[in-house]
Amino acid sequence: MQIFDDFDAWGDAVRGADLRLACDAVEVRSWRLATRLLGRTVVQTACEGGGNLCFGGNAHAGPLLFLPVTHPERHVVNCERLGRDAVFLIPPGADFSIRVQRRAHAWCSVALPADFPLPPNALAGSTSRVVRCGADSAERLRRLVTTFAVDPVLSGPATPAHDAACEAILTAASACLSSAAAAPPPRHGRPQLDRGAIIRTAMAALEDDPAQRPSVASLAAACHVTERTLARAFHDTFGVSPLAYTTLRLLHRVRRGLRLAAAEGLTVSQVLTAHGVWDFGRFASRYRRHFGESPSATLQLHRS
Repeated sequence: MQIFDDFDAWGDAVRGADLRLACDAVEVRSWRLATRLLGRTVVQTACEGGGNLCFGGNAHAGPLLFLPVTHPERHVVNCERLGRDAVFLIPPGADFSIRVQRRAHAWCSVALPADFPLPPNALAGSTSRVVRCGADSAERLRRLVTTFAVDPVLSGPATPAHDAACEAILTAASACLSSAAAAPPPRHGRPQLDRGAIIRTAMAALEDDPAQRPSVASLAAACHVTERTLARAFHDTFGVSPLAYTTLRLLHRVRRGLRLAAAEGLTVSQVLTAHGVWDFGRFASRYRRHFGESPSATLQLHRS
């Protein structure tokens, strides 16, 4: 089990997904992560010291299953509350959103092999979705993943025990997905705007902006929606406004910049201006409230 005292360093260690992460509050300054290869599967369990607003994509060759370990009622995935009786199915290449606001929490995941057979009721094509499989099925898979991820017997090179653990996980995953309810019939009438498509376009626009500080108006224009529609999509997905989300992203980008600047001999003001920040005092106050330390303290910590 790896232990981190920094959210961004923890995020860099998470495997199997292209992630854009933002911590919106810290309860406990500790993040933990355990990852283990078991035969044809990869299991992962994590404990986060605060809330997390996540947008990402499955980088594994096979489907990914995500389950909450603590505070299941606070996990909102693709704008839908997850709960303890469900798994979040993410096909290979599919994007997804996960949010747990302002609360330390734990989760686990299992990456299934590319040839893993998805039963008809669980088929999601290229779209991630919540699968309601029942509390017993989800709990069995959750218990196996969290146990095997930290089991010292499985910490070394591959053995028959690794293969047995893999088969147990595959059996539990099949039980979860085979007990899934069929997908609801398609809606008729006026089609709703796809919130996922709006967020996907907004994320791409943020990546294309060097300072990652586009105005809400320009972000809405890039998504071809009104500012009100953009605000609704962000609130449903991340629980915050577009401006609040971009501010969180900026805070984390500056923190990463300060960590790198420590080795390059740059100053705090050079890092801030490189990220389009000119009101140093106001930004430093916001930075201190969010991370519990000043930008200069971050720089000095990593410089030493």
